[in-house]
Amino acid sequence: MAPTREMSLETKERIVKLLEEGNPSRMVAKDVGCSQSAVSKIWTKYKQHGMVVKAKRTGRPRKTSKRQDKQLKEVGVNVCDRTVRNRLKEMGFQYRKAKRKPALTPKHKRTRLQWAKERQSWTVDDWMKVVFSDESRICIGQGDDAGTFVWCRSSEIYEEACLKKTTKFPQSLMIWGCMSGKGTGEMTVVNSSINAQVYIDILDSFLIPSIEQMFGDDEIIFQDDNASCHRARTVKAFLEERHIQSMSWPANSPDLNPIENLWWRLKKMVHKKGPTSKADLATAIKESWHQIDAEYCLSLIKSMPHRLKAVIKAKETPPVLRNASI
Repeated sequence: MAPTREMSLETKERIVKLLEEGNPSRMVAKDVGCSQSAVSKIWTKYKQHGMVVKAKRTGRPRKTSKRQDKQLKEVGVNVCDRTVRNRLKEMGFQYRKAKRKPALTPKHKRTRLQWAKERQSWTVDDWMKVVFSDESRICIGQGDDAGTFVWCRSSEIYEEACLKKTTKFPQSLMIWGCMSGKGTGEMTVVNSSINAQVYIDILDSFLIPSIEQMFGDDEIIFQDDNASCHRARTVKAFLEERHIQSMSWPANSPDLNPIENLWWRLKKMVHKKGPTSKADLATAIKESWHQIDAEYCLSLIKSMPHRLKAVIKAKETPPVLRNASI
């Protein structure tokens, strides 16, 4: 029997990231293309060691002593670049693409930490009462941001089969949607710029039916971000008139909104359908939206306590004591 191939460190880190976001192990295994037992083993080792562990493997014999490792920079030991890379890996360094993260000012950090502390006692049942919403732009060809890798010879890099086609000005559509732990709500394509009145029309035509469908007459908390059209006085008046409680939201905090994960999945699904025109794109978006199952939405809502704990654990800044407000 041929030996099994060791899973890459990047794949293991992706498994841990997806599990920390609340995704079930079965879905994670399907996403990365491995068995559910492999996902469980990686998660168990991660909890034991506090880090992703790479299996020990045999390789080329060591070319430097530990003493020389410390003196590589100072005395210029004559070693190849492979040796330098190996030593950096042993010290925990990895060559990787820089992660994207919103720039946070000290004020942002204070607000995020206070917001998380005010809700750290919330249970999953509490978060189940929240309807999360957002806008997102989907482009034709979007969804493959990680890059495409191909096997080819150096003389074949410009062969048709080895290229990833790009478009300078890709066609795109802006959409608005909402979700809760019960599943996806309504979604609509927005064909104009969004001002306060357009946003009120969206809420009236799509948020209200979503609330009625998912919650009936039960009270809910509505979440949206701090875009100027969202915080207009006319919008606030509309929500109060409809007796909809609005949640305060820390600025520059897409990582706290589970609908961002839903957008990621939606864009992947749309990309697989291969739309080539705006009409195809609109159809692909609507079809993919209805294919997102309630189980996935529930897993995202279950991740909310973990997201808040991560903000608090990061100790981004000392808390500012103010009265809690939703």
